[in-house]
Amino acid sequence: MKKMFLGKVFLLTALVAASFAQDDAFRQGLDQFNAGRYEQAIVAFQKAVDASPSNYAALYNIGLCHYKLERYDKAVEFFRGAVRIKPDYTVAYVQLGNALDYLDRYSEAIAAYQKAIEIDPANSDAYFELGVAHYRKNLFSESIKAFQRCVAIDPTNAEAYYRLGIDYRELDDEANAVSAFRKSVDLGVRNGLAQYELAKIYRDRDQVDDAVQMFKEAVRLKPDLADAHKRLGDLYVDLERFDDAIGAFREAIRIEPDFVAAHLGLGNAYYNQELYAESIPHYKKTVELNPDYVVGNVYLADAYLNSKQYELAVPYYQKAIALDSNRTDAYYSLGICYVNLKNPESARVQYEKLKTLDDDLATKLLDAIQKMKE
Repeated sequence: MKKMFLGKVFLLTALVAASFAQDDAFRQGLDQFNAGRYEQAIVAFQKAVDASPSNYAALYNIGLCHYKLERYDKAVEFFRGAVRIKPDYTVAYVQLGNALDYLDRYSEAIAAYQKAIEIDPANSDAYFELGVAHYRKNLFSESIKAFQRCVAIDPTNAEAYYRLGIDYRELDDEANAVSAFRKSVDLGVRNGLAQYELAKIYRDRDQVDDAVQMFKEAVRLKPDLADAHKRLGDLYVDLERFDDAIGAFREAIRIEPDFVAAHLGLGNAYYNQELYAESIPHYKKTVELNPDYVVGNVYLADAYLNSKQYELAVPYYQKAIALDSNRTDAYYSLGICYVNLKNPESARVQYEKLKTLDDDLATKLLDAIQKMKE
């Protein structure tokens, strides 16, 4: 996962330029940068450096241009040049850390953020980015410390509370994760991800109404979050709000056409209404996308069984059993298919296999076999 929250760093460009604003080349560079013409901005800023090699702001801005063009190795070069001239240049150290982060050079990025903090202990941006870098290295406790310091300096930083929640989640600290995500939401975080994470926890706690509300808010803020639509659909199925469920699953599939679990969920929304024929195409799509998905094979077979299409159900139960030899419901239902196909010998084979796995189901299947003979 790459960096998500870089706006504050880029907005500082004009501020660091103030003492050089009278330089024509520098001013032209700013104009080109603000217009998004980064190559032209580099040319202008380089002229400013050529005229005054100590122009650390021009070096920094060349670094920003390379950063925006995703040439992070070049960005590192110019940010380092800026801090060599101006060793207390905290903004350049933060942006240097960001460029190193993109190069997956996390230890160096951490050192850059720590240098920024050493110069300016109240720099909340540096603490935020330090937390992200620690997270990248799976140092979740260290990441938490950095984000905690960030919000102590800037209690309104909703993104930092969201990242705190992610760290607590990684450490299975659900209570603190909920508190952090909740704080992020209350502060008005707009990324949809905090709402999504909070909704998942509510779902695990069986706080269904809260989960529905938060998933709905997540997809409102981030409409392309396919998994949130899918999970919302699952909740609607549980609540027997099938039309809503169908809409949620279809939206997940629109966003991500090969989303196996969403196709399965769409099948479930029809199946749970006993609309077995309508469920079949969606279960078929599930197993087309993932032929070795045991649940998908079983559910498709169940839909065929309930539609009395016994011959079509058989191969999918067989596939499920081949994939999972302990799938007792598949043995039983396969046996029932054979009963309905007037094939007692094959039904009894399933009974024999089932006897060692589930005596109750085996007895139930045997009763069905014996009734067939009456």
